[in-house]
Amino acid sequence: MEVYFKDILKERKFHFFYQPIYDLNTWGIFAFESLLRVSDHPKLNIEQFFLIARSNHELYDLDAAAIEGAVETFPFTLFTEQQLFINLFPSTLLDPRFEYFLYQLMMKHPEAQGNIVFELNESAKEQASWAFPELANKIQWLNHSGIPIAIDDVGAGSATLKQIIEYKPKYIKLDRYFAKNLASSKEKQQIVQLLTNYNVNDTILILEGIEDKKRFSYLMCS
Repeated sequence: MEVYFKDILKERKFHFFYQPIYDLNTWGIFAFESLLRVSDHPKLNIEQFFLIARSNHELYDLDAAAIEGAVETFPFTLFTEQQLFINLFPSTLLDPRFEYFLYQLMMKHPEAQGNIVFELNESAKEQASWAFPELANKIQWLNHSGIPIAIDDVGAGSATLKQIIEYKPKYIKLDRYFAKNLASSKEKQQIVQLLTNYNVNDTILILEGIEDKKRFSYLMCS
C-alpha cells in the first residue's frame, strides 16, 4: 500500500460516505459525519492509510485533502439544517498552513460556512499536539470563525476529561465501547448519564454504536 500512497493522494483516488447522526428527541437527522474511503481499495483500513501518511510526513496533506473533498462533495443545499462533522487531527490544526487553507476553502464554498464541525482526533500519536499550548488558541480561533469542535472517542483516550474542561467542545462523542451492553451495565449507564448532565455552554453528547433496540430503549428512558 505504501507504494501506491503517493498516487492515491496525488490523484485524489478517494470518495466519501456520509453517516447520519440522529437526534433521539425527534428521531431526525441533525448531522452527518464524513468518512473517507479509498476508491480502489474500499476495504482498506483507513486508520492504516493515515498511519502511512504520518510515516511519510504527509499527514497534513492527506488531512487537508480529506477536509476539502468532504466539503466539496457534501450537498449543503439539500441538507440546509444539518451540520457536517469532519475529522481533523490536532497537528493539522496547529500547522501554519491550515488557517489560510481553511480561509480559501470557505471562500470557495460559502454554503459550508456555519455548517461544519471539526472532530478532533485523540489518537495516541496526537498526544504531543494536544499538549501544545497553542492548541487552545487555535480552537478559540475556530470558534470565532463559526466552526465548533467535537472531541471524538471520549473514554477511549487518556486525557479526554481534561480536554473537555479546557477546550469546552460543543459536542462530546462518547466512544462506542459505552454503547456495547449499555442496557445491562450500570457502570456504563452512570457514565452516559454523567456526560448527559454535563451542560457547560450547551454541550451536546453523541453516543456512537447504538445498533440495537435495547441500547436505544435505555437512552430513550434515561
